[in-house]
Amino acid sequence: MSGDSPLPLQDSGHHASQHFAEERLELEWLLQHPEISRSTNLVRFLTFVCNRYFDGGEEGIREYSIAVEALGRKAESFDSHADPIVRVTARALRKKLNEIYAGDGKDRPLRIVLPVGHYVPQFVCNQQSPDGEENAVEQTAKGPDSEREGERFSWARIAEWLTGHRRTLGQLVLGLVALAVVFVTGYLMGRRTEPQVVLNNQSLDWGEPVWSDEFDGTMGQLPNPANWTYATGNQDGWGNHELEIYCSPRGANPQGCDPHQPNAFLDGAGHLVLRARRNADGQWTSARMMTSGLKEFRYGRIEARMKLPVGQGLWPSFWMLGSNFSKAGWPAAGSVDIVENVSMTQRTNGLGPQMIRATIHGPRYYGANGLWHDYKLPNGARVDDNGFHTYGIIWSPDMLQFYVDDPANVYYVQDANAIPAGGQWVFDHPFNLLLNLAVGGDWPGDPDASTPNPADMLVDYVRVYKIPTLPAPSIEWQPVPVKAGASAASIVGLRARQFVGRVLLSCTTQPATVGCSLAASEVNFSDTLSQEDTLTLSTESFSDKGKTVAPPGTYKVTITGTTISGDRSQLTVPFEVTGGV
Repeated sequence: MSGDSPLPLQDSGHHASQHFAEERLELEWLLQHPEISRSTNLVRFLTFVCNRYFDGGEEGIREYSIAVEALGRKAESFDSHADPIVRVTARALRKKLNEIYAGDGKDRPLRIVLPVGHYVPQFVCNQQSPDGEENAVEQTAKGPDSEREGERFSWARIAEWLTGHRRTLGQLVLGLVALAVVFVTGYLMGRRTEPQVVLNNQSLDWGEPVWSDEFDGTMGQLPNPANWTYATGNQDGWGNHELEIYCSPRGANPQGCDPHQPNAFLDGAGHLVLRARRNADGQWTSARMMTSGLKEFRYGRIEARMKLPVGQGLWPSFWMLGSNFSKAGWPAAGSVDIVENVSMTQRTNGLGPQMIRATIHGPRYYGANGLWHDYKLPNGARVDDNGFHTYGIIWSPDMLQFYVDDPANVYYVQDANAIPAGGQWVFDHPFNLLLNLAVGGDWPGDPDASTPNPADMLVDYVRVYKIPTLPAPSIEWQPVPVKAGASAASIVGLRARQFVGRVLLSCTTQPATVGCSLAASEVNFSDTLSQEDTLTLSTESFSDKGKTVAPPGTYKVTITGTTISGDRSQLTVPFEVTGGV
């Protein structure tokens, strides 16, 4: 499969030293930090630039390569003048690194610094002064691409500058004046960009589940027939060359199923058991449960607390399938793998017991080309831990957010703006829930003598929560003139009254001969009430007939922010397109 997974850490002979082994460990720590791991773009940006650095490819760490190879921009159409995604992501990463190393990372022996003006990472030792005070480690290099950021003033920088350089008296005075200008400018910019706000709520109130199955019952009891129905048979390998025969604990079954040994039952300790078993004929049987025909869902927070089996050829999954599957077929109906796992093998792109995958499938992005993201459980945790893990999704209009163990621990976000060209977003209609334990197939490979028999997938509960009403943030944008034949970028300010999680952003123009784009299609208000995005207006468009330039005149741009509850705010502002360049 391929999609939006983080780029893997790569070993290289170019930097084969213990020093770089320590750097890799620091990168691994950062990638698992919630301030980084919850943002796909930050993970992919940081992983890409560090991998290139480890491989000795610093000269390849450029805006274009980051945009195309790390952030998913299309090579044939990416224009850094019209799309500032790399600069915006770099600015966000620098801010997060500063916050992390000022907080729970302040005692780390090594720090990763992304200097302003370029994208080659630097690994800086965190030296301590005799009295325990930290010395400054921030880099102040600036280049032609330097961003207009308010830099915090540091007296340690002055001391380092004075002791490390011999200057004439005149040069010294000029240097101090320059530093004073930097201080005053940064102070004023900080006052302008960080208005004081009143904090109301720090977490969303989800209330009680609107639907759930807690699987409470006696040992051997069958699952609630009001909640679950079953798929049966093999269906030509279910499109994946799977080996198992699915059996139902109720009703007729294909040959190979044993009605006296159901593959889905309660264990009497509050768990559902989905059991894969190899019978005396060598045939594997298992269970595939679904809410189809009984209950369907549209939007909400959906999660299951589970213990997944580990073994060659086993493929446990908790997922959703479009309710219109019988009419539209797949992938037109859409499907969402909230969690799936297979063992690591040399032949397949496996995961192993510490990794899980989330995947979405739709027109033009399905099967091996589905959009996916892998997540490594922290602190050595495994999918078969006795403590179980919770796997969930926050599903809202035009956006899917995947999390593990806590709805605040979002590790993967997909929205309607991020699907491939020619694809369709097919996740704004009702879906059914499914639980299944497959055996064999193209991805997990065939089971072997090491595969546990029987293999059990335990489910503590499945719960669905309604999304609370969340007001959309206010939007601020000052019009900028743009010349015909050129582009112009400017900052969009967003202010929320309470913590509302992620907000989806979009823009339109009228007339549409001027295009608009936002650097980030969603912004996060989980721990802040103030956010910024970059809006780019472009007067050029291209088609089979060639280039078209919008004529001078008055246009309008409309910026829309949508919370996960569907509440919207809009700002419409006129702007001028002036004479050509």
